[in-house]
Amino acid sequence: MKSTDNYYEILEVNENASIEVIDKAYRVLAKKYHPDVYTGDKKEAERIMKKLNEAYDVLSDESKRSNYDFILKKKKELDSINKSTNYSSTEDNSSEKSSINNNQYENDTPLNNPSKYDKENFVVDTTFMDDKQKKKIEKKLQERYVEAYDNYLRSRGYRLKYKWTFKRILNVFLTIVCVLIIFTILFFIPPIHEYLINLYNSNIILKVFVDTIISIFSTIGTIFKTTI
Repeated sequence: MKSTDNYYEILEVNENASIEVIDKAYRVLAKKYHPDVYTGDKKEAERIMKKLNEAYDVLSDESKRSNYDFILKKKKELDSINKSTNYSSTEDNSSEKSSINNNQYENDTPLNNPSKYDKENFVVDTTFMDDKQKKKIEKKLQERYVEAYDNYLRSRGYRLKYKWTFKRILNVFLTIVCVLIIFTILFFIPPIHEYLINLYNSNIILKVFVDTIISIFSTIGTIFKTTI
């Protein structure tokens, strides 16, 4: 068996393999490499069996496998980025250095370096959870992995751009509303109210800014009233 961290390769099955195929592959390999029957190095057999058990434990569980597939997909995206980085280098020395650095980064991903990124955050035992809990846990795990994945890209100097989804726009809007509510409440506390008024009167830039904001909201309010 070749050395690999890919659970599908460990069990020698396709990524689209059914649970029946995975179960059969595990049984065949476990029978072949079990320390009691393996004719080679017993320590090597124990190492292989440990990997087989780990791979089977994840791929035989629907929730764990779904989460693992998501992580594996992200790792492949990182591998693709690393390869394109290698090809884009124009100088021999810098290309060699880039290749070394990329190999280091490949081994530093959340999937390959669980001790650094705490693999417990990405694989959780969901055996005794209902479907609702499993989906909730899976969503949280994916969010944590995406965060680690984004941090990894930033550490390499990539600038990340995020699409303006409805959820993201809604979060920004709610944040602005919360800030305005808090500011409004603070504004009517006498000491703070007096301080803000004095600051407004003494700072020309702030006064222009506030007047502009008030003017914009007044215009929006007027337009809203005329359309009703």
